[in-house]
Amino acid sequence: ALMRDPALCRRIVAAVVSAVDVPVTAKIRKGYSARSVNAVEVALACEDGGASAITVHGRTREQMYSPPADWDIIRQVKQAVKIPVIGNGDVNSAENAAKMYRQTGCDLVMVGRGALGAPWIFAQINAYLEKGELLPDPPVEKRMEILLRQVELAVGFKGERRALLEARKHAAWAVRGLPGASRLRAKAGKISTFDQLKALCREVCEISSQK
Repeated sequence: ALMRDPALCRRIVAAVVSAVDVPVTAKIRKGYSARSVNAVEVALACEDGGASAITVHGRTREQMYSPPADWDIIRQVKQAVKIPVIGNGDVNSAENAAKMYRQTGCDLVMVGRGALGAPWIFAQINAYLEKGELLPDPPVEKRMEILLRQVELAVGFKGERRALLEARKHAAWAVRGLPGASRLRAKAGKISTFDQLKALCREVCEISSQK
């Protein structure tokens, strides 16, 4: 709803800037709806309020995750403001990240859902941008190792119960595209202990080795 009130956005950013000693950034959308596409106006308001950078997602609030993100609105914001602009929306591969840079002129790219179940996307993007090298996805065994390490760290931070509840969706994302993925996702949705997660990862590796 804040996208409907650029003046309030400016006041909020200004209040935060005056209260902290670190750079303040803002993340906005294309607009609230197709009838209210005002990302440029809101970005200028945030800049005037003292924001150090602005992230622009190329969909309206009403659109949520579809249709495809409108990268041109990111380009428009980049041309309108003086602060760094971070592009966001549909960056799900190294090639897409490079394409967003070219099409929008943005200073940085923010990855969102593209990293779900694929945290190696950041290494892939860096390799492609820096060397023109397209890194393959890691093998299944490495993917399961990464998942276990991720959840192990989460257990240490949040406790096993909460971390394992959250791990269900990460495990489901991690088995996308694998043989028997539907059945594996169903099992992932019932995980409640770290041992159960390890058993699922072993099963995934065994299935993969039989291909």
